[in-house]
Order: sequence, then structure tokens, then C-alpha cells
Amino acid sequence: MDPYRNQYGAICIYCHTPHGANSQISAPLWNRTIRSGGYDIYDKPTTLMRTVSQPGPTSLTCLSCHDGTIAIDSVLNMPGPGRSPTGGLSNSELDTPNTAFLDDWTNNTFGYFGATEHFQMGDGVATGTWRNSSKCTLCHFEDIEGSAIDDFNIFTMGTDLRDDHPVGVLYPDIYTPAADFNEPNVKLPGNMAFFDTNGNNRADPDEIRMYDSGEGYEVECASCHDPHGVPSGGSGTNTRFSPSFLRVNNGIGMGMDYDNDGNISSSEGVDGIISNGPSSLCLTCHTK
Repeated sequence: MDPYRNQYGAICIYCHTPHGANSQISAPLWNRTIRSGGYDIYDKPTTLMRTVSQPGPTSLTCLSCHDGTIAIDSVLNMPGPGRSPTGGLSNSELDTPNTAFLDDWTNNTFGYFGATEHFQMGDGVATGTWRNSSKCTLCHFEDIEGSAIDDFNIFTMGTDLRDDHPVGVLYPDIYTPAADFNEPNVKLPGNMAFFDTNGNNRADPDEIRMYDSGEGYEVECASCHDPHGVPSGGSGTNTRFSPSFLRVNNGIGMGMDYDNDGNISSSEGVDGIISNGPSSLCLTCHTK
């Protein structure tokens, strides 16, 4: 798909850079343009009995790709010295990428002379059979009969977050039988609270956590997802990474796989993935 995004030939560069990172967000060496505007969030917090605010840094990093408003190749520093191959241009840290800067990438290893367009992932809003032109979901839309094209709809959050698990929602600080929430056993004010399942007093990749970015411990995208992947718990060569980058495998395991309609189809592709059991991710926090 090289005409639609720069092929930088290195996976880490799409998110991180060792120098000259985005100064607009408190995220580790963040190398991407981010959105400055707000998101549509739950407007009836009493439904949750908790305050819901705008997404914090550990959600904005994910949304810089998954809200569909920023080109997936919109990095600040390209591989190699300087910001770009010529060093004469720079990219925008906020909102609208500098396409002249992105066009400056000419080192495409698959034969194209740079991308001809810089696609966004998509906004998750259907607009007919062919939707979201100039976005990945132009072709990657819901189940195309007989097609091997992946459906990106599940990955495109858009800017209206009211149909997704709330992020920026304040985690309870009172724990009673009526509260319906479990209490994290490690709390680090100004940093995070987490469920330390192995007792090492460290937030490991497979442990659910809430982030404190100044408003208290809040649920963010990275509370449940680790973008670097989490081993499923298998041993030796059988260890596999859990689907969807979940910190806790929410039920998919050996002998379980799903087709595009959500039906269990076969065990293909899940050998070696160890299931934590249905709803195990949800039940880490929720008492039901």
C-alpha cells in the first residue's frame, strides 16, 4: 500500500523518536502529529457515577492514529539524520500534517518514489458502500463478501467516543460491596494505580492500570492495551501474543477463533494462545 503512506522500513519510527519528539504531549519520545481538538465523550456521567473528562496522554497517543484524523505516516522525524532526507522541512506537531514534509520521503524500499497520498485510517462512520475516500477505510470497510481485505472499522474510533469504552473516566476511590469495582493494590499518586498480580510492585505489561495525569486515577486506552504486545502465557516456543494487544486475554484461546461475523470458526491462528477466561479483562476492575 505504498502509494498511500510512506514506508519507513522501521516499525518503531511510526510512534517514537530518540530526539526532537512532540513537545505538545507528555508521552515517551512521541514522534507523531497529534490532534489538539477535543472529543465527544459521555455527556451523562451519572450513568457511570464517575466524572468523565477529555482523554489523557495515554489515550491521545493511541488516538493520534485511531481517531482517523491524522495520516498514519505523519511522523516528526524520519529515519536517518535530521527531520527528513533533505533536512529542509519539518512536520506539524498538531492537527494538520505538512504534506510537503511527508512528500520529502523518497527512500521507499518497494519501488515507489514516496507516497502519492497520505491516508488517515478512517473515522468509523459509514457513508455508503464506498466510504471515507482518501482514508484506509476506502477499501477496508465492513465484511466484503468473498474478500480477504481486512475490515478496519473496528479499529477506527473517530472523534465521537460515546460508542466506545470510556476513556478519561475517573476510577472509583471508595470500595464497598455496592461499588462494583475492585481496588488496585498498588497506587502511585501522580503516576498510576495498578493491579499487581505477581506482587513485584511493578506495573508489568500484563497488568491493568489507571493513569493519573493530574485529575486522579483514570481509565485510558493504555489501561487495557499495550501497543508493544503482551505474551499470552504459553511456555517456550508456544508463547503467543494476545489478540488486540490486550493486557489480559479476554477469552480467546486455543480452539477459539472468530470470523468477520463474530462466530467461532476454528482454532486456526490461535494455537499457543492461552486464554485467561471469558470476561477476565473486564472482571479485573468490575465486580459482577
